[in-house]
Amino acid sequence: MTLPKFSALLQRQANILARVSSLKIRQSNTDKPAMEQQARIKNRGDTAAVEEAAVATEERSGSAFFDRYCEERPEIVEGLLREGDLAAFAGSFGMGKTPVLADLALHLVNGLNWCGRRVAQRPVILIDCETPGSDFRKTIKAIASRLGVSTPVVPDELDVYLERDDSREKGTAALLSAVSKLGHSSKLNLIAAALRSKPNAVVFIDPLEMLFRLDTCKKDQVMPLYRELRNLQSQFSHAVILNTFNLRKRDTKVKKAELLSGPREWLQEVCGSLDLLNRCDVRLGIDTPLGNDDVRVINGIVRGREMQALLIRPAKNASDELAGFEQARADEVLLKQALTLKQRDHWDSLPREFRFESVADTCVPRASLSRIINTVLSLGALVRGDDGTFKKLV
Repeated sequence: MTLPKFSALLQRQANILARVSSLKIRQSNTDKPAMEQQARIKNRGDTAAVEEAAVATEERSGSAFFDRYCEERPEIVEGLLREGDLAAFAGSFGMGKTPVLADLALHLVNGLNWCGRRVAQRPVILIDCETPGSDFRKTIKAIASRLGVSTPVVPDELDVYLERDDSREKGTAALLSAVSKLGHSSKLNLIAAALRSKPNAVVFIDPLEMLFRLDTCKKDQVMPLYRELRNLQSQFSHAVILNTFNLRKRDTKVKKAELLSGPREWLQEVCGSLDLLNRCDVRLGIDTPLGNDDVRVINGIVRGREMQALLIRPAKNASDELAGFEQARADEVLLKQALTLKQRDHWDSLPREFRFESVADTCVPRASLSRIINTVLSLGALVRGDDGTFKKLV
């Protein structure tokens, strides 16, 4: 064999050995994450490490994408809020948005049903840029007294940031510092810091435009902020963020949309860009129903889910002070507003007491019956007994 041929053979052998070595290193690197995860499981012994290892194993073995993370997000307020939701809550000035949030906060930290809706116990982070501190304390104490519970522990249960409070309060000082700086970063960092100690909290921002100092009518200001809020939620997937908004000045020449019967049209009256609502998972409004100023209706649109309207009324204490809200029962007039013409005919055809299977498809079509029952139960005009019998209250 000539010298050039011998040199070429040696070079080919060297190339083969290099490729084999590369494959071994690559295999070692592939196994390294699994080895590290197994070590974490052994050292930490926690569920998170087990889940991480399981996901990594599935990804390496090519398991189906659609078999992972299929669990429904837990409900926090039945029919209204789930983990990970970005929500908007709109209403005209003086309608009661802030008192509703205070009432809901007390129910959340105690895990108490709120106005007929089941509530999961959660800590609350409340940022209020408008309510005087003395008024806030008075409201919280009145609600707690009515419910028969202690005032929440601050900041463990209720983490409060009041802009209009004494600057010596830790939360107020932090909020004043955040709003004094330009841009969104300082405000987002304030929320992130609170969530790090309470990652499954419900966050109330009342109102959004006062915290972030933006022009809500300008899309180019609204969209970047919502992108940043979504990024924040990606770090705290068990949390909920709910923002409040006002309505624009009503044009008296145009017929007012009714929140009870037309939530989509009503929500278009929010002051500012429609993206304030369109980019949210939950879009809620609060208003007085037609002809009844003593009642408030909460209704809206929930992405991917059907929402049922809720009727509430202010609850007063012995001193005639507002002490939260309670579920209100729809009368015939309100029930007529909430149901379509066809649904009203079906409702009227139902007996005073009935069981679902006894009337489904015989008296009322099954699908229509389910919708009617859910709507009327939510409005407090129907109750279900322990034996499954429904009883009309209106």
